[in-house]
Amino acid sequence: MIEPFVGLKEESAVSPADKVIAQLKELISTGVLKPGDKLPAERKLAQEFGFGRTQIREALHKLEFYGIIKTLPQSGSVINGLDINTLDGLISDVLNLQSYDFFSLVETRVVLEVNAIRLCAERRTQEDLKTLEKAHTNFVLNFDTADRVSNDFAFHRAIAEASHNPVFKAMLLIVIPDILTIYQRDRICAPNKIVMEEHKQMLDCIIDQNGEKAAKLMQQHLRGVFDFAKANIKNLD
Repeated sequence: MIEPFVGLKEESAVSPADKVIAQLKELISTGVLKPGDKLPAERKLAQEFGFGRTQIREALHKLEFYGIIKTLPQSGSVINGLDINTLDGLISDVLNLQSYDFFSLVETRVVLEVNAIRLCAERRTQEDLKTLEKAHTNFVLNFDTADRVSNDFAFHRAIAEASHNPVFKAMLLIVIPDILTIYQRDRICAPNKIVMEEHKQMLDCIIDQNGEKAAKLMQQHLRGVFDFAKANIKNLD
């Protein structure tokens, strides 16, 4: 069994995904994993590291975004073929990134999502529409439950996936977990049935392949949280 890496400082302040990354860093530094090696499957990593597959997946997305690992068709995740010192430095940089402030996260989300939904409307397939409709239905059915916020984000993630630009999806998977944490901690996203109707309007635009109208609706949809974040920059640091 892979031994957990315990060299993290201020452990309680470190996200589960970063703990996973730190353990992988230790395995690379000690030569257990080498450049070019294929990583174990998510399920095995979850068992060995003691985290859920969601946290494992989040860590792998982060490492892939920064070019530390790459995903090959039918091969899974593979460590980039860089030298050990370069890999070690890259992972250290990822782990030492300062926490982003809430406004920066939200501002980035707005830029990404407005463009993602425009591309989604232009490029969506029939299979994408099935996924989007299912995500919207799940949001509606869970609107009055504790899963409301996560189902809200699942709908937005489905839009990013249907843009068929993997960079949009990867970047959203980096910023959304931190936004979700702040939403839930500070109870920012209160239940509002207008959101449900806005989701339906955006879905209709995607079905009609009206990218410009979809982008305007997304801008309007995110206006409230954007204005809130801008007005509370200092309070939510």
